[in-house]
Amino acid sequence: MIKYKRTLSALSLLFLLLSAGCWDRKEIEDTGIVLGLGMDKGKHNRISLIHQFAVTNPSSEKEGGGTQGNYVNVINESASIFAGIRELATQSERAPSYEHLQVIVISEDIARTIDLNEIINFLMRNTESRRTIKMVIAQGEAKEVFERSPSIEQNPSLKLNDLMHHTNKTLRMAPQLNLGDFSERITAKRSFVIQRVIISKKDMKISGAAIIKGESAKMAGWLEAEETEGLNWLSGKGKAGLIEGVDPETGQLIVYEVGKMESRIKPQVKGGRITFTVDISTEGKLREDWLLPGNAFEQEFIKKAEKVTEKEILRLAEKALAKTQKDFKVDVAGFGKKLSIQYPQVWKKVKKDWDNHFSEVPVEIKANVHIHEYGTRGTKSG
Repeated sequence: MIKYKRTLSALSLLFLLLSAGCWDRKEIEDTGIVLGLGMDKGKHNRISLIHQFAVTNPSSEKEGGGTQGNYVNVINESASIFAGIRELATQSERAPSYEHLQVIVISEDIARTIDLNEIINFLMRNTESRRTIKMVIAQGEAKEVFERSPSIEQNPSLKLNDLMHHTNKTLRMAPQLNLGDFSERITAKRSFVIQRVIISKKDMKISGAAIIKGESAKMAGWLEAEETEGLNWLSGKGKAGLIEGVDPETGQLIVYEVGKMESRIKPQVKGGRITFTVDISTEGKLREDWLLPGNAFEQEFIKKAEKVTEKEILRLAEKALAKTQKDFKVDVAGFGKKLSIQYPQVWKKVKKDWDNHFSEVPVEIKANVHIHEYGTRGTKSG
């Protein structure tokens, strides 16, 4: 009898658990899967929200927005993000689900004029928002990003997500930044860079970066592709890419492929005066040269290629430093972090207004290149 009662109790408990797990279940056909979220400046300082929904049935009718094959864009304006999301109920019969959200695109106009703390605050409070969602700033309107797709098969949000991974192929992109990292930097009032998406008539590309100033939590300006490349050398955050140097004697190209790269930022404090030295080192391959004659099997030729590459790295790094330190007066390469580790007492005195302090600090940059591979053919002279 006791055994029977235990079995009955266990079955009753199992039934309750199963019932509790199903009462709030949402059927897939009733759920709107949001893959991309964009924010533009609307009329009268309102926010224009762009939701890009995945369309599981491409032949289905539009739901409050423009559609192309496998996605539909739903756009509305409101005074707040949450109000805009609530407004979706009047435009779409499907409740939005953000569990599969891939990218958040903020327009240049929003980033320049609105305190980004307000944007991030809502996103971090949303229980469906994952900290790993990627973020990007659009040059122009975010809406245009979600209307650019090379083919009917590819969703713009998914394409943008794929493009943002290409930091392992080029140095002309800023490192990826997700929602969690963005929130931490904004909260700490640290200046930083975020990837820029550029929209053309038919397509989109990731190139350069937007500078977010920690003090104002707003966008200060752009870094172009070369300046972003130089910043990656300064910070050591690049993964792979090419350097196209020019031989001063012949004016011909020497192309170096990065294998490894490292940047060591070294602060020094003497008599209360702060200075920095940046030691950049890299190993890689000689991929291409246009010198005739030129023999890569000769040590003299390799030394020349290394010096040409070093000169180009220094040019790029110094260009990035001038733009960030002098023009925008921001530290986005991590100089302050190194100072706080090695000279914590000095850092306490300058951290409150570090960006302005940094704009006057002398920085010396050095570069060392080692070519360890140059193919199986060393000469083109015949």
